[in-house]
Amino acid sequence: MTNSSNLNGYQCLTAIHSAVESGYRHFDTAFNHENERQIGEALRTQIQMGNVSRENIFLTTKLWNIHHDPRDVRRICEHQLNLLGFEYIDLYLMQFPVGYRHMCDEILTPINDISVLTTDVDYVDTWRAMEELVKLGLVRSIGLSNFNMEQIQRIIQCSSSKPVVNQIEIWPGFMQKDLVDYCRYNGIVVTAFAPLGQPNREKHTPIYFFSEGMKRLVKKYKRSAAQIVLRYLVDYGVIPIPKAGNPLHIKENLKIFDFKLEEIDIRALRGIKSKERLVQYENIKNHKFYPFERED
Repeated sequence: MTNSSNLNGYQCLTAIHSAVESGYRHFDTAFNHENERQIGEALRTQIQMGNVSRENIFLTTKLWNIHHDPRDVRRICEHQLNLLGFEYIDLYLMQFPVGYRHMCDEILTPINDISVLTTDVDYVDTWRAMEELVKLGLVRSIGLSNFNMEQIQRIIQCSSSKPVVNQIEIWPGFMQKDLVDYCRYNGIVVTAFAPLGQPNREKHTPIYFFSEGMKRLVKKYKRSAAQIVLRYLVDYGVIPIPKAGNPLHIKENLKIFDFKLEEIDIRALRGIKSKERLVQYENIKNHKFYPFERED
């Protein structure tokens, strides 16, 4: 699976073409990535070239926060389908439990002075509108992103269908074991975004990625640090979705199924000290549906 966040224009088109030709079949995007049109264009081109069929593509996109009003859900989904150029979406996720005020489709984060303008729309009502999309055949399945255990449980109790996926931040140092275990128990697949911890070579963050221990594993397995982490997360039981625009990285990220980590190395990775989450949505932490832990 490949994640398209922050990929636009020619780089996005190139990345998708490279991904299909490398063997990827699961593509993850979102309305607020503003690249659905380019992704659809590249995928349709690959289909026309005979390199892949629509049936073999699994396409995930998301309902953005400004479209939580149940009256908006079908309209924006049909708009996204139009941008993608497909008749259905395989997996449609509610990207966050907090709704933003809708000014227009182009203003993704409405701000008043310094605060984000939010709404009190209940995510359960939004979810029920998403269930209608399945009945209409616009989407094949629906799920969540950035939801906590209590919020997922409430959706299960208050609606007729269960989320098939919860897409959350997971990387060595931020493994969210309790939430992963809860999802596993309830038969909900966990997708891991930012699975490497957003490595920054200039700042050498996160520390684990550039550590001597990681260098030892790279030498031992003759694999990149990214390949080692992705293999570790797959064995952990989640589906990592690394963002990659470089064709070499795209190919490399898929070559993780022909080696296995030894138990001693899995334990070492498991022992990485816990760090703070990277994606915090700090500016809406006082909203009643904010899903993350609040600092006292």
